Amino acid sequence: MFDWNYWLCLFGERAYQLEIRRPESSDRLTDDERELIADSIGTFQLGEQSEGRTLQSFAEAFARRHGAPALPVITTLFIREEQHHAAQLREFMIANRIPLKGRTWTDSIFRRLRKLAGYEAAVTILVTAEMIGFVYYRALARATASTHLKTLCREMCADESLHLRYETQLLMTLRGERGWLPKRLVERAHRGLLTLSALIVWVDHRRVLGHVGYTPRGFVRDCRAVFRMVMHNRAYRPRARDSAAAS
Repeated sequence: MFDWNYWLCLFGERAYQLEIRRPESSDRLTDDERELIADSIGTFQLGEQSEGRTLQSFAEAFARRHGAPALPVITTLFIREEQHHAAQLREFMIANRIPLKGRTWTDSIFRRLRKLAGYEAAVTILVTAEMIGFVYYRALARATASTHLKTLCREMCADESLHLRYETQLLMTLRGERGWLPKRLVERAHRGLLTLSALIVWVDHRRVLGHVGYTPRGFVRDCRAVFRMVMHNRAYRPRARDSAAAS
């Protein structure tokens, strides 16, 4: 059973902790680092800044049908945390003279898929992106000597860890009381989506990922490890603020 009030209280508490920290003037990327990560970080920043209107609309419709009045508020708070990631990355990019992006082909595809799909499929796509993002941010932290960027990456991994627990519990609620075989088929399809998406991300971000030693196989392997950890350990309840140092 999904504990709506638990997540409402948790995200409500976290909302007061969101703040935008600007990099110190002495902590700037080198020219080589900027050349390495600029395009990649710009793509991820764009992906984080979705307004979430489609997800909010799906949540409101589900709440009306199933008597879950807390869900729209939880969704609003969740989207705010994702937008906070985008704002943090935006400040870092501006401070380091990295141009912001208005559109990328991968972001356009995922946004279109979320709009065309129903609530369950939209959450599936979202949780898949979070799994890949968790692995990516750990890699990005290793690709730079910037203390500020390393801290951002650690904090975002901690947030993604909590988000993954929330999204997975929500996803299991949306998938309902299917029988054993349908559940296995859906999970296989989800794992296939993750694998394909991870390969696309590796191609699009291969300079950064390759720089820290990732091959396509290795990146997919680590993304699938996150999938197994999250999908098979759904009882986990995070603290009010998971420690960034834990990542």
